[in-house]
Amino acid sequence: MKWFRGANRGEDGSERGLIPTDAPGTARIWESALRDVEYFVIDIETSGFSAQTDLILSLAAGCMKGSDEFSDFIYQLVRHPDISRVPEKIWELTGLSPEVVQGGKDLREVLQAALSLALNRVWIAHHARHELSFLGRHARQLWRLRIRPIVIDTAVVAQALGRLPRTPTLDETCSWLEVPIHGRHRADEDVRMTAEVWRREMVLCDRLGLRTVSDVIDWASARAMG
Repeated sequence: MKWFRGANRGEDGSERGLIPTDAPGTARIWESALRDVEYFVIDIETSGFSAQTDLILSLAAGCMKGSDEFSDFIYQLVRHPDISRVPEKIWELTGLSPEVVQGGKDLREVLQAALSLALNRVWIAHHARHELSFLGRHARQLWRLRIRPIVIDTAVVAQALGRLPRTPTLDETCSWLEVPIHGRHRADEDVRMTAEVWRREMVLCDRLGLRTVSDVIDWASARAMG
């Protein structure tokens, strides 16, 4: 995948791609001030919680620097050969329909567009493990690509800031931070809300003296685990 900086070749000669955590410049990103960082905010809607058996139905992602508005934004529906196993409750929850989804794009095209935007940016997601598990599985299947981005999970940050016993949902986090809630479980709207959550979390982190990416990730992870 030559659209990834740091692409290399495996021992068998096949091309492999990588979003590395150990590439040149990664140390600089870890120590960059939050207001100076290039962020990649992402959300996906899926047919369930299992990356092994469920489908990605839609994907939205936006790029921003610091607390600025999005400079790039994509929202794509994903077409699949068979969507008969998508539960009816998922269509109701997401506001999507079989007809709308089947008018979408091929998963390969959608992921390539999204991951191209993600290069050299810090990922922002709410309950990021969900996005990473699905995207990681498909990137491995499609391109033998290993995804290892620097990730700030807004749910973990919210848990640490609020001293909560568990990671809050996006609805709960938006309510706490007074972020308007609209269009929940629509990937494009969830990305916009997640971005606004992170903007407000950055302000709170700054007040605590957390200035860099590593400051926030180390502090939030320690507080959430403790």
